[in-house]
Amino acid sequence: MKTIFYNEIRTTEGKEKFERYLTLAEAGNHIGRNNRYYFGSGTTEDEGKAFQWYLKSAEGGDSDGQYSLGYCYQNGIGTTKDEEKAFRWYLKSAEAGNLLGQNNLGDYYYFGTGTTKDEEKAFQWYLKSAEGGDSDGKYSLGYCYRNGIGTTKDEEKAFQWYLKSAEAGNLLGHNNLGDCYYFGTGTTKDEEKAFQWYLKSAEGGDSDGQYSLGYCYQNGIGTTKDEEKAFQWYLKSAEGGDSDGQYSLGYCYQNGIGTTKDEEKAFQWYLKSAEGGDSDGQYSLGYYEVKAFQWYLKSAEAGNLLGQNNLGSCYQNGIGTTKDEVKAFQWYLKSAEAGNLLGQNNLGSCYQNGIGTTKDEGKAFQWYLKSAEGENLLGQNNLGYCYQNGIGTTKDEEKAFQWYMKSAERRDSDGQYRLGYCYRYGIGTTKDEEKAFKWYLKSAERGNIFGQNNLGLCYENGIGTVKDEAKAFQWYLKSAEGGNSMGQVNLSYCYRNEIGILKIKKHQNKLKNRCHNCEELNSQDNACSNCELIPKWTSGNVEIDKIIQMTQSDDDAKEWEIWRWINYSKFRDIEYLAEGGFGSIWKAEWIDMPEELFEFYKSNHVVLKKLKDSQEISSEFLKELKANFQCRDRYVLPILGITQDPKTKEHAIVLRYMKNGNLRDFLKQNNSLPWIERLWLLNSFIRGLEIIHSKGLIHRDLHPGNLMITEVYNNSKHKFIRLGDLGLCRFANEISSSGGAYGILPYIAPEVLHKYQYTQASDIYSVGIIMWIISTGKIPFAIRAYDSELAVDIFNGLRPKINRDTPQCYIELMEKCWHKDPTKHPSTKMIFDTSERWIEELMFNDNTEHSLMFLKANEKMQDKDFEFSSAETTHSGTYLTSHILPSPLHIQPSSILGFDVNKLNFNFNDN
Repeated sequence: MKTIFYNEIRTTEGKEKFERYLTLAEAGNHIGRNNRYYFGSGTTEDEGKAFQWYLKSAEGGDSDGQYSLGYCYQNGIGTTKDEEKAFRWYLKSAEAGNLLGQNNLGDYYYFGTGTTKDEEKAFQWYLKSAEGGDSDGKYSLGYCYRNGIGTTKDEEKAFQWYLKSAEAGNLLGHNNLGDCYYFGTGTTKDEEKAFQWYLKSAEGGDSDGQYSLGYCYQNGIGTTKDEEKAFQWYLKSAEGGDSDGQYSLGYCYQNGIGTTKDEEKAFQWYLKSAEGGDSDGQYSLGYYEVKAFQWYLKSAEAGNLLGQNNLGSCYQNGIGTTKDEVKAFQWYLKSAEAGNLLGQNNLGSCYQNGIGTTKDEGKAFQWYLKSAEGENLLGQNNLGYCYQNGIGTTKDEEKAFQWYMKSAERRDSDGQYRLGYCYRYGIGTTKDEEKAFKWYLKSAERGNIFGQNNLGLCYENGIGTVKDEAKAFQWYLKSAEGGNSMGQVNLSYCYRNEIGILKIKKHQNKLKNRCHNCEELNSQDNACSNCELIPKWTSGNVEIDKIIQMTQSDDDAKEWEIWRWINYSKFRDIEYLAEGGFGSIWKAEWIDMPEELFEFYKSNHVVLKKLKDSQEISSEFLKELKANFQCRDRYVLPILGITQDPKTKEHAIVLRYMKNGNLRDFLKQNNSLPWIERLWLLNSFIRGLEIIHSKGLIHRDLHPGNLMITEVYNNSKHKFIRLGDLGLCRFANEISSSGGAYGILPYIAPEVLHKYQYTQASDIYSVGIIMWIISTGKIPFAIRAYDSELAVDIFNGLRPKINRDTPQCYIELMEKCWHKDPTKHPSTKMIFDTSERWIEELMFNDNTEHSLMFLKANEKMQDKDFEFSSAETTHSGTYLTSHILPSPLHIQPSSILGFDVNKLNFNFNDN
């Protein structure tokens, strides 16, 4: 905590005033003694004589003299510095009612200077000073309430005392009141008021306030963005010694923000910031490697303590020189033993991690303690970490929390991040997700890559704030660009799951259409609430219109979840692609695609799935639409609308175009994918199926042709699957046992072939075959005709031959999926959780049993003799689109194989 001592301004009242004080002093007047020589008023300044007169005044019982004498002992003015004597004179002054003495006595109890540390006594003396009207005391009391120092934490009381301090003209009060308004601490968040209080603090000369004001101008917080003004205020703050201002000024010079770009000036200001203990400045200084090393070498050899510390950093990290940890340790030791706080912190790190010396956690703790007690931010953070994890000392989470708090309150981004972590998980304090969010936000805004990642987690999951996927994405992006591996992983997760990539607005019903019947404005785009007339965009089918209106009346739906009736004339460049099991597939451009959709997909290309015999809307077609409506989700291929070809009268479903095709085609072109990419494909596919199963539905037609591959922003690293074609998707009670089986033979579960027993477990059988395709890239049973004989073999236990280099854990899960007993099939959740765990292990710990299996399989794929994709000839009787299937029930066993299908042996084939 910073404290303002009232250094009274030197006067120029001249000799008359000096003579008046001298006369009073010689007559024994305490006021004359207290003021005679302090300012050199009318005579030459003389700290020794000032001290003597303060002593006389203090011993005579004058509280001002006692305060001034304490100040002399504290700062070595006219005497030897002596904190214990300073404490005793501040105590006398405070007990006599001197407000300044009371505030400074509070400081001494708070820091344990010249006395035993006692936060409760510190609070009590701050309270006396504040209630007596001292603005410093009011500020200090606000600080205590804000951080729970010697009293119960109370942000509203903190705000009130900061306000009183600020209104009394205290510069630190101005700045901290600005912080309260900026972060909404103890009051309603108000950036304009924050700006105004920062302005008062800055104009009063406070370097913290000047930095804060520069930050406001740079980012347009509570005022118009103005980089030139930002630069000017950063300059004032930097010249006033504020390390944050120095770092920001260096950043301005480096990037030409509000001034001409100047690398040399940037280096000098980063250097000042680094020397002041600012971790951001130290990091940025590494940009100037060779210059930094040469400067530090000269400085260190001349005995400069900071130079010695920073030279150690150069040797440790190989900045501008050859890396040498032993030399690094030696220079840190020189700097630390001479009292340099950064050197002490870095020496602690050497002992903790065995850098250039033998590992010794006890010594690490002691050096961190020295650095922390000297107010070094990095030392405070590392000391907190030691207490949190019991490194070199007894584990004490409350002490860890307190040290993180000290660092965080002084705007250290690492301390702010760690404090947020403590609040999130209740480490050394009560769990409080809102406070966790606030501290992550402070850390993130100061550029901390760990704080940025955790802030992204807060926004993604609604931890301590309103859920906002777009903000989550942006903070993950910042963290990833800063080099944080967790940020990179979470950014990848966002890409693969289309989380917050762009701000996709919720659908809003707008008042813009007028009903042709009653001339009233519609309450929605699509239907008149007054006369309930069918809207002008009608499909001509009441049931289709009803489903479209259901999507459009959902206020919680996002734009990509809204269906539209699209006039066929809105499509151009219509191109035939393929024949599917239920109709033909066409590609087209949607010429007036809504802006929100175009911004999300970055393309106006769509797919038209023209349905066979759909000139008249059938109940089956409506069931498909209803299934899609119930399963609207980012993991299921979205329907964008419905249309009708005016020539053929065929209805068509308009779908998102997936330019990378389906899983079968993708694997054919990418036969050497690393296993983590294969697991991502499985993981994203199973998410879509989990959505369908969670609604109580059964897909019934799972095969690679229905698993569509996409990517975001042409980024080849982020491939994922969207599950499509819900044409056969039904509730179990809607499935007729006499309706026959439909699909592609190898993916149909044996119980379905036998008795048409469709269940969610039969979908899982299909998952097992798809897992085999993901592992091999091959077509199952490609050398055989997909006929009744193959159906009988599958029913009897035939499964695709497993590649010998497939990871064993993957094999075991795959075999569970295609087990002969459907009751032993895993659920979609179990498959998802397992694949998620494998992915996490591969990303963060490549030494686990599972990770080693997948990494070994990757190595096998790199062998020149390894053939991943099949070169075998595909049988002419093999088909890749859904068909009516033969069932063992329809086979005449006596004429083909000579046995009764109802007596088939279900034992597994060992292939």
